[in-house]
Formats: sequence, structure tokens, C-alpha cells
Amino acid sequence: MKVDYSKFELGVHLHGKVVIDEGGHNKEITAQLEPDDNGEIPDAEKKTLEFFLDNYSEYKQFLLDHIFEYYKECRDEWGATEPDDKLFPEVKDMNKMYEMASLHGFLVRDEAYSGKRTISLFYNCTWNEEEGMGIDISLGNTVSETKVVTIGTIGDVY
Repeated sequence: MKVDYSKFELGVHLHGKVVIDEGGHNKEITAQLEPDDNGEIPDAEKKTLEFFLDNYSEYKQFLLDHIFEYYKECRDEWGATEPDDKLFPEVKDMNKMYEMASLHGFLVRDEAYSGKRTISLFYNCTWNEEEGMGIDISLGNTVSETKVVTIGTIGDVY
């Protein structure tokens, strides 16, 4: 996927809008990149960002099971036992997670600093509207080599 880096702006990180395919329609989300000491985007981060965007549908499918398991842990911790609980309804089909959690942004970490290709993903979710959900993933050379490092609230991964 082609990314127009000239439209990225410097804040705490360099940030700009990118487009993902969200179930047959395009969705614009915020991508953040960690600049080098000169305020430039390292080539490694550009490659990581573009690899993630090009393979987003596979990452989305890969993460589904992890998101479902995290939801069940949150539901158990909350103490929701009724199938029709408003905040934590019982979910038997993990594909329902696509309706309950929506990616709204991510941060590509500086590979030179962390020693690996890492992305922090930020989601809006129905069961924790205030803190959302965050997932840190460590990328391999293929989607199947990806590892979930952390899953929790956005604050846990940011």
C-alpha cells in the first residue's frame, strides 16, 4: 500500500492518516511512527508500516482469537454471568468481535531502539469505551511468525 509520508505531522510522534480495508470498505485510521534523531522516518519503520497495511486482512484474522480470549478474560473478571449482560454479553461466535472491537490507530515502534519490528494497535471496544483495548505485536517475516506480546487496555501498550 502506498503511504504519503509528506502528509505526516510531527507531534510526540510523526502521525498521519492511512487507509485499511475494513470488511469491503475503506477506513481511515491514524498511524504513528517514531522519528529518528533528525525527525525523519527510518526506512525500517516505513517498511514495517507498509507490510502491515498490505497484510492487514491477515493480521486482523490472526488477532481475532487473541481478542476473543482477552474479551472472555475481561468478562470473567467483570463477573458477567448472564448471557444478556449489557456490557459483557455472552459471545459464542468469535466473529462477533469484529463488531465489538474496531482498530482506530497504531504506533510503529523504532526497530533500532527495540531490536525488533513491533507495532502497538489501538482499538475502540464496546466493553471498555473509556480505556479501549491495546495489543503489542512483534512482527516476523510473515504474518504467521507474528507474536502477541501484550494485550490489555491502550494504556498498557502505549
